[in-house]
Amino acid sequence: MELIKKEHDLTEGVIWKKLVIFFMPILLGSLFQQLYTTADAVILGRFAGVDALASIDAIYSLTKLPVNFFVGLSSGATIIVSQYFGAKNYEDLSKTVHTAIAFAISGGLVLSIMGIVLAPYFLKLMQVPDDIFNYSLSYARIFFAGMAASMVYNVGTGILRAVGNSKSTFYFLIVANIVNVVLDLLFVGLFRWHVAGAAFSTVIAQILSASLVIIALIKTALPCKIIPKKIRFHKAVLKSIFRLGLPIGVQSSLYPLANMLIQSNINQFGTNSIAAWALCGKLDLLIWLIIDSFGITISTFTAQNYGARNYSRIRKGVNICMGISLTLIFTVSGALYVWCRDLSFLFISDVEVIELTAILMKFLSPLYFLYIGGEVFSGAIRGTGETFKPMVLTLIGTCACRVLWILLAVPLNPTIIMVLWSYPVSWLITSVMFIVYYQIYYHSRLADNLSS
Repeated sequence: MELIKKEHDLTEGVIWKKLVIFFMPILLGSLFQQLYTTADAVILGRFAGVDALASIDAIYSLTKLPVNFFVGLSSGATIIVSQYFGAKNYEDLSKTVHTAIAFAISGGLVLSIMGIVLAPYFLKLMQVPDDIFNYSLSYARIFFAGMAASMVYNVGTGILRAVGNSKSTFYFLIVANIVNVVLDLLFVGLFRWHVAGAAFSTVIAQILSASLVIIALIKTALPCKIIPKKIRFHKAVLKSIFRLGLPIGVQSSLYPLANMLIQSNINQFGTNSIAAWALCGKLDLLIWLIIDSFGITISTFTAQNYGARNYSRIRKGVNICMGISLTLIFTVSGALYVWCRDLSFLFISDVEVIELTAILMKFLSPLYFLYIGGEVFSGAIRGTGETFKPMVLTLIGTCACRVLWILLAVPLNPTIIMVLWSYPVSWLITSVMFIVYYQIYYHSRLADNLSS
């Protein structure tokens, strides 16, 4: 138990050190994932051509949507595991872990069958062009065939992070992504299997990563240890997972819709605007990875301390997390503001696109900090087991506000900057809503527990 406390227990120790140590592997893993994605695209484009890249990009949202939903849904298990770990309730923690793995396997198999059978219909619905239809269909069916492995990996890594182990998941991600790139070179570059080769590479890498996670959970000395013969559904636990995870899954599925509306408005300003906005997405990637990683970090920190009834430590942790996040974001934002034009030349040589990118980045860079409150405070609230109201606040503050801005404000001044104002406006509204709600929520639910 002493080993558990020293390495994985977020309920004791210096708060800022615990947060940073837990945060870094998550951030580095996300960065490595992005590097792998870039390498994957380069290999496919180099050896299979533009059609191959287009056939995968055309169905990107189709492959991500079910994954986002079920990963969000399984977040309910992560919250429960963290709370039981903090409370040292290892018996119920074990039931939750075995139920979550059973859910991942069964849910993944259902998704696989549905994906393979329904893929042609979804591709037609998405109006995939005829010249790449067969390529897209081949990739989608192979991708969905490996959905169970993807689910097991995502749920398994969530469990390990829930008990404070974010390092192992980082190592597994590195191994799986290296294998994926090597297999891409072999299947796509050498064997010339086109998009099918890329799909097989992805599935094999997912199977490998899922296997590594399961082996780690079987061999671990932590209370999240898995015993294969005990993998089954516990009805009460499954109900709790759905109660906590369903709002997160719904939010993960609906969130991209507002961004699709914004993208469609940007598209009407022409190719240069589309290219400039795409380049902005490459330049500010680190901003989103930092904030998202802190969201995961504070959610786990809060859940463990909520289970341990360390309510005052939760408030301190949230304040410290906000301070660290603001410091990092202001630093990165400042660098983007000063060097956005120079950094753009790393990706493209078109002067007009670079100049437009610089205008957009200098507009957004000073405003990124507005996003932090919505992520950190929502993560803290979810860590206590309240997931429905954060979903509602996010959908109102982010999705609804962006849609209303596009429909009502943009027609008054139809410029690309006016379109982009939808982001900082929604960030500000969402953050303010969460800050206010957190203060009310803390005093009504957490502070009351201090006297109990």
